[in-house]
Amino acid sequence: MTMLRRNKASGAACLLVAVLWLLSASATLAQVEHGGPATAPPAFTPAPVVTPTPDRLAAPPTVPSPNQADEGAQLYWLHCQPCHGDRGQGLTDEWRAQYPPEDQNCWESGCHGQRPYDQGFILPTAVPAVIGDTVLQKFQTMDEVYRYVSVAMPYFFPGDLTQAEYLAIVAHLARENGLWDGQTLTTDTMLNYPLPGAEGAVATAQPTPTTAAPAAPAAQPAIDAGRIGLIALVALIAVGGIFLWRNRVR
Repeated sequence: MTMLRRNKASGAACLLVAVLWLLSASATLAQVEHGGPATAPPAFTPAPVVTPTPDRLAAPPTVPSPNQADEGAQLYWLHCQPCHGDRGQGLTDEWRAQYPPEDQNCWESGCHGQRPYDQGFILPTAVPAVIGDTVLQKFQTMDEVYRYVSVAMPYFFPGDLTQAEYLAIVAHLARENGLWDGQTLTTDTMLNYPLPGAEGAVATAQPTPTTAAPAAPAAQPAIDAGRIGLIALVALIAVGGIFLWRNRVR
């Protein structure tokens, strides 16, 4: 009888230890599958990133292999940006505020006022925008834009640039207005670029609807750690019960 009691006590103790171990292992596995340990490591606070204020008067960045519009951007900065703005917005108050105080009202000075110096010129107080949704309204095509700027611009030295330089500037304006397709502009091809709103302008092509691909079947969820633990616990209890029953029979 004493031996039977010892066997029962030993079996119960083994069963209790096994159950506690199984519960601990199941909890650990569940933590790993659902986001790691309960105690998260200290949060890392990165240093703030300081973004320098861009110099809007600086030349645009260069590219390794510039195309016609890239070259036009550099020429626009050199010959057009002072009056037409860094974003093609025109001679706005906001744009003039980017200049040094002594240059913000040039039409009042001796070089660009009503009585300019010998090599000066009178600067208009209003300069139109050349980039945007409602610009270049008096032109029908980029060819007309080219023909105008090549004889009237730059304002202070009209017609002073080469044909290639004027074409590059027009390519830059066309790109910034969403009209350029990447092909090099020539005097023969610019008629192919009508301006928005002009008679005969080609409407923007609408995207062709496509049949959506069937959704991929959802991945089968992995067996939950708690379910594994429950199955193992039932099996262990069954084994322990058999063990106790056999000792009782003896």
